[in-house]
Amino acid sequence: MPRNKEFDYDKKLKTARDIFWKKGYNATTMNDLVDAMQINRSSLYLAYGNKHDLFLKSLTNYIQKKDKQYSQAAKKSEEPLEAVKNIIYSVFESALQDNNCLFTNSVFELAPTDKEVSKLLTKQTLKAVGLFEKLLKQAKENGTLQSDKDPLALAHFLVSGLVSIYNTHILFADRKLTKQTTDILIESIP
Repeated sequence: MPRNKEFDYDKKLKTARDIFWKKGYNATTMNDLVDAMQINRSSLYLAYGNKHDLFLKSLTNYIQKKDKQYSQAAKKSEEPLEAVKNIIYSVFESALQDNNCLFTNSVFELAPTDKEVSKLLTKQTLKAVGLFEKLLKQAKENGTLQSDKDPLALAHFLVSGLVSIYNTHILFADRKLTKQTTDILIESIP
């Protein structure tokens, strides 16, 4: 008779996610994961698969966290342009609080060489672009966005600009500079 899992799958997945988040994929060893998750190696393999499988699950978990963050930030205002700004400010707050971003790290560390990671990141980016585009179109329709710029192109620009917020804070750890970067991104919305 198989043994029941003696651990909380989601809690251990969050622990793995945080290790990958701090160290990156390549610098994280299976020993790091076993030690941090406090489960034996065979249980780790049985529950999560190999290191790459565990990373994909961790990245998916992180993406779900970001989806929730963006959705909650957008819902803080019924005005679509303010919703866009709220999402951008939520990224600023995350950068200050977390001092890192698993998504951003994965774009630079793995996306160029790992098709599965690239596919996950591309899908999430397009989802964020879709959210921004929808809000920008609504803002254009209600007259609060007065721009001749294509909402889709502007959405792509803004989503790619979110990385600059993390990049600035990770490299310089300067709250004022990170806030200025955030404000400039928001000011780029005509």
